[in-house]
Amino acid sequence: MCRNGQQPDPHGTGDERTSDATFAALLEDSAEELYDHAPCGYLSTLMDGTIAKINTRLLDWLGLRREAVVGRMRFTDLLTVGSRLYHETHFAPLLRMQGEISGIAMEVRQAGGGRMPVLVSSAVKHGSTGEALLIRTTVFDARDRRAYEEELLRGRKAAEEARRQAEADRARLQDALAVLQQSLLPDILPPVPGVETAAHYHTAHPDRLGGDFYDVFPLDG
Repeated sequence: MCRNGQQPDPHGTGDERTSDATFAALLEDSAEELYDHAPCGYLSTLMDGTIAKINTRLLDWLGLRREAVVGRMRFTDLLTVGSRLYHETHFAPLLRMQGEISGIAMEVRQAGGGRMPVLVSSAVKHGSTGEALLIRTTVFDARDRRAYEEELLRGRKAAEEARRQAEADRARLQDALAVLQQSLLPDILPPVPGVETAAHYHTAHPDRLGGDFYDVFPLDG
């Protein structure tokens, strides 16, 4: 088959025939090849979670050998403690009720002791009479996504801390200015015969030192 979806033209040019042959060879990947080396993890489990099939990609991520996994481990054995608890309390009940569930963030354990963030989707395969036969699961690498989310969280925390610090600095500045502003008023006004006086300081701005001043003084004559 050619790139355009048609059968190759036997009368085409040499370059065209070579290009079509190369393209056709790329399409000759077996289903097993596609399954094992897909850009995501695949596994099939029995209804009790026992792993019946797992692809090479997921085994490489986990650092495990196929013979140590197939028929010997359950899907939950691949998960960290927190993800295993979430699987038992939320994931598995929803899967039984809905028949499928997708895009759930979990973590899998790696043989070297590390943990890998993943996105898990599962669907139940049913037989001709409706009975549940097995569970098909895809596992996507979420390490880049997790790093991006953590970077966003750090940025948000830094911005929030900067905002709190700015508010605290502004409050301290206002307190200091209030003391200075009050010091501009005399404690006692000088007596003016026949006039009752009072002092009031009207601030121009709470963050600035300055304002309007009024004075009362007698006129001769």
